Amino acid sequence: MFKPELRITSHLIKLFEGIASVTALINGARLQEVLKIPLEKDAFARSVHSSTWIEGNLLSLAQVRAVSEGQDVLVEKNQKIEVSNCIAAMRSILKNKNKIATEKDLLEVHALMIKGLLSTARSGKYRIVQNYVVDARKRVIFTPPAPAKVNGRMKDLFSWLKDNDQHPIVRSAIFHHEFLTIHPFVDGNGRVARAMAQWLLWEREIDPLVTLGLDDFLAQDRARYYNMIQQTRDMDGDYTHWVEYVAEGLRSSADIVQSRIKEGSLKLTQTTLTPKQEELIVLIGRHGVLGAAQICKAMNINRARVNQLILPLVSSGFVVRTGAARAVRYRLSVK
Repeated sequence: MFKPELRITSHLIKLFEGIASVTALINGARLQEVLKIPLEKDAFARSVHSSTWIEGNLLSLAQVRAVSEGQDVLVEKNQKIEVSNCIAAMRSILKNKNKIATEKDLLEVHALMIKGLLSTARSGKYRIVQNYVVDARKRVIFTPPAPAKVNGRMKDLFSWLKDNDQHPIVRSAIFHHEFLTIHPFVDGNGRVARAMAQWLLWEREIDPLVTLGLDDFLAQDRARYYNMIQQTRDMDGDYTHWVEYVAEGLRSSADIVQSRIKEGSLKLTQTTLTPKQEELIVLIGRHGVLGAAQICKAMNINRARVNQLILPLVSSGFVVRTGAARAVRYRLSVK
């Protein structure tokens, strides 16, 4: 039976309170979609970029954004597949974020995450071979449980989740760590662990605007992330410092979100948007990138009206224009 140890320290309580205050700000402010959509899109792209980068993917943030918007990028095939798969998996989780995550859901997330990278026999299925965690020099630094123990360990982990009603960050952080310790799949363990950890936060109503920044935090100090994972293993099941570390990452993300909300709110107060312009910003935000013809069709207006609405948005920085003439495209600014 999985029985992790944890001390609720004063430091941890302060971190929880800080994160909760920003979550309340997001919910209480009832952010206009014109503000929230671009922030969420940027956070989503950064999360995918960071989670795949941690595992060695070389696509830049700009390339990840392009893939997310359905654009073609000239990069190594498997690198692009990793990013596309991570996007698909995260979008799937977001659609189901209010649903309680199950072991079946986990297997489906893994199948999405490694589609085209592993054989179907290994897709969405626990490993039947021994694997190892190695460092940059290919030295073994940790040996996960034997294949015969994986199924039982995973069932224990989900049983613990079901019976545990601790703070959402505690549940998510401990699941994240124990999952990485079990290392239940042949490949994709890190990306799946971080994706599922986010789901566990979302199902307890911690806003994605806060949680999506966690992968950015982990990627910015990848060495410490790995060291904290191993340090917790060395402490014989005491997860206190690990949970504090994850909470510190979420608090850092929350501070960034709070700053961006204030900046965005100030920008909104300094700019007068018509209802039609707000509708246009939301439309572009939901689709990622749109051409003038698509906007005409969606809003039932002509090109002259599109230009009338969008030129002030480009000038004020809400919208970015790329291309020219019939090939012009519009997307929301992520600055």
